[in-house]
Amino acid sequence: MSGGGLFADTFLTSPEAAEKAAATTAEELREELVKLAVIAAHQLKSPLASIQTTLSLLIGGFAGPLAANQKALLENATKSATRGTELVADLLRLRGLDVVSAEDMVPVSVLDALHVGLERIRDPAEGEQVDVTESIELDGLDEHCWVMAEQGVLQEVLAVLLENAVKYTPARGRVAVRMFVPDEAWDLPAPSFGTGQRTGQVALEVTDSGIGIPPDAWGNLFTEFYRAPNARGLAREGTGLGLAFAQRAVRLMDGRLRLEPGSEGGVKALLVLPTVVPDSRTLDPATGEHKAVSQRVVVVGGVAAGSKCAARIARLDPDAEVTVVERGQFLTYAGCGLPYYISGAVREQRALLSSPLGETRDSSFFHALKNVRTLDFHEATRVDREGQTVHIRRMTDGRQSELPYDHLVLATGARAAIPPIPGVDLQGVYTLHGVEDAESIRAELGDPRAKEVVIVGGGLLGVTITEAVALRGSRISLVEAQQSILGIVDPDLATLVSRQMQRRGVRVYTGCPVRALEGDDRVRQVRLCDGRTLPCDFAILAAGVRPKVRLAKECGLDIGPTGGIKVDQRQQTSDPLIYAVGDCSEDFHLITQQPTWAPLGSTANKEGRVAASNICGRESLFPGVVGSMCLGVFDWTVATTGLSSDDARAAGFDPVTALIPSPDRAHYLPTARPIFLKLVADRVSRKVLGMQGVGPGEVAKRIDIVATALAAGMDLEALSHLDLAYAPPYSLALDNVITAANVLKNKLDGLFEGVGSEELHIRLQEPDPPVLLDVRLPAEYSAVRLPGSLHIPLGALRGRLHEIPPEREIVTIGKIGLRAYEAALALRHNGYQRVRVLDGGLDAWPYALEQL
Repeated sequence: MSGGGLFADTFLTSPEAAEKAAATTAEELREELVKLAVIAAHQLKSPLASIQTTLSLLIGGFAGPLAANQKALLENATKSATRGTELVADLLRLRGLDVVSAEDMVPVSVLDALHVGLERIRDPAEGEQVDVTESIELDGLDEHCWVMAEQGVLQEVLAVLLENAVKYTPARGRVAVRMFVPDEAWDLPAPSFGTGQRTGQVALEVTDSGIGIPPDAWGNLFTEFYRAPNARGLAREGTGLGLAFAQRAVRLMDGRLRLEPGSEGGVKALLVLPTVVPDSRTLDPATGEHKAVSQRVVVVGGVAAGSKCAARIARLDPDAEVTVVERGQFLTYAGCGLPYYISGAVREQRALLSSPLGETRDSSFFHALKNVRTLDFHEATRVDREGQTVHIRRMTDGRQSELPYDHLVLATGARAAIPPIPGVDLQGVYTLHGVEDAESIRAELGDPRAKEVVIVGGGLLGVTITEAVALRGSRISLVEAQQSILGIVDPDLATLVSRQMQRRGVRVYTGCPVRALEGDDRVRQVRLCDGRTLPCDFAILAAGVRPKVRLAKECGLDIGPTGGIKVDQRQQTSDPLIYAVGDCSEDFHLITQQPTWAPLGSTANKEGRVAASNICGRESLFPGVVGSMCLGVFDWTVATTGLSSDDARAAGFDPVTALIPSPDRAHYLPTARPIFLKLVADRVSRKVLGMQGVGPGEVAKRIDIVATALAAGMDLEALSHLDLAYAPPYSLALDNVITAANVLKNKLDGLFEGVGSEELHIRLQEPDPPVLLDVRLPAEYSAVRLPGSLHIPLGALRGRLHEIPPEREIVTIGKIGLRAYEAALALRHNGYQRVRVLDGGLDAWPYALEQL
């Protein structure tokens, strides 16, 4: 009989074989159903996230007031959407096990993974009044509790066991967690992944006093989507995928997972895994002996600089033993992307921790791909320079040890500056200086009651966070102690940005510091120096950052005048065996030729690379910085490089500026957008000192042009003749930067004298203000103008000179400055001596205007 396939075999074999074949068929069918569910989950992920965001905005009242029944319906819909999101996440997590390969399996500490899981259940356990106890019974063998695993997968397995125990334990119940070495070895599968040499076994036992499992349900607990009958009636619903994921993951790790009745009526979960040598990847596969180590490098701190340095050392010197000591859970992440995670533009935390190819840059990633050992949740407590050792303490249990080094790299970063005002320790007060902070702020914004948010500090960080929080639907009050926000640009440009933020609903308070954060246990309002109070559901302190240099100070390294660790161009400290990189180290400013501090991710990456090259014997120098930075503010860009006019004056230069408003490309294209550029140069040497730019158009490109000019030491003449790429969709025939250079040259050549908006605004309040001569067209003047200005269109100027008093100071005004410049030339030609041009024209005027 031909054909028949599976069904034919079923009918032609014994009953036992038929039963086995039927079970196999059911298993295959279940696998196919799971695959189909995963495909559906991929399609549902984005729509569900959008639905949740929309529901949150509606419940928060941002689309209008709601009746009680409407709000109740929306809250029920939110719960359903949340359950859908959880199901999607669990399905994708389950599917992720199918793509785990041998390269992903590296030695991972079960003890560290356990403490990560215990941190995850701390708050839920306290909220449910569940007592969690922990017992580690390794008899000093904790250095050998390493298993071959993918770190994230192992952490998720332990999280499933711990979260289930807490979830199904009633209030005032108990959960006991025990890690130990089994008295008798379990029968574990043969190694399936990796080359790790097995050294023994480690067991984890999680016992709860929860609701238990009915006798007829035990056989189904690891089946996808199954929930025990006595669990279905609980308010704390689940997806029924957690234990299915855990069982599959444990199989990948060649372990065993067993569930049985607990001694107190609940459930006991018992996990047993084979242990391996922690540094088994350094074994020579031919001899089984450890490879010779060329040098031992310890890097204190990860994130940008430390991780970059460690990875490059491993590439340049594969035989080096590189160890990264990281105090937190996250070894490396895109710190500058945190505001975009808060806003929802970046939907998953994982994206901030991933490489461009989607690989999570965790300990497993660095161990497998970079041959770098990482110690998460470890703190460097002391550096012994004489003994060339770093003393470290494990954060999870306080255990102390030492790491010897041939070279040490300090990448300790910066800390959030906490202003000395009452109330900063209240609940609901946050900083943003890490993934954990971002998670806390994002969680606050997920509460529909979080309507009023106060951000203290209007610098680069404060303004960036403002946009992120506003995009989640909250109302923002931004408080800055100085007279204008964004100290990285001059006040005239900062005022333009402030006006744009106010148009988007942000309430901006400047020149009035915060006196106190007030509330009982939680912040409820913010009191300003003038007595005004601002309502506050939660607050974010964005008062800047400071370099973390405690380790360096205590071991006697030189600290620079900026507060950062003093380094040379090789990133070498005063101790030739110790390097410092990133936000903890001092920088050199190429324009002022003085020390500066530039806590930026771009600088940190470059410094990490330079230090690694020198540690590996490849000469590399980091010349310094010019202070380039940019940020997004709603649909505007703010960017700067070099010195502002105030900074230039403080550095001993005699600055002269040109403010140029113009489109970023050919004005006749519908894609043209305005930008405002302010170029700064030295009056004596005509050297370019810096540029600032704001606006909805392409600003960053122009800042990068000037940053390059600054690094090359160009003057205005060289800048004005740069051969820049031109096409109407990308720029003007004379690019905005070149126009700014030409305007400054005209000023310095004596063709005209300008006046800034800030200076003119002050002069207009004086008893003898200048005459304001507006030379725009009648229609333009009728629409908007400076109060009290005299209107004479440029084309009629020569015939109406008698209307302009020659003895008075005259300020000519145009839309962007060109017509005002031509008017000034005409007046001077006709004998007027005191003529100035309003820099940037009315388009760049940041103060109130009179309009019909």
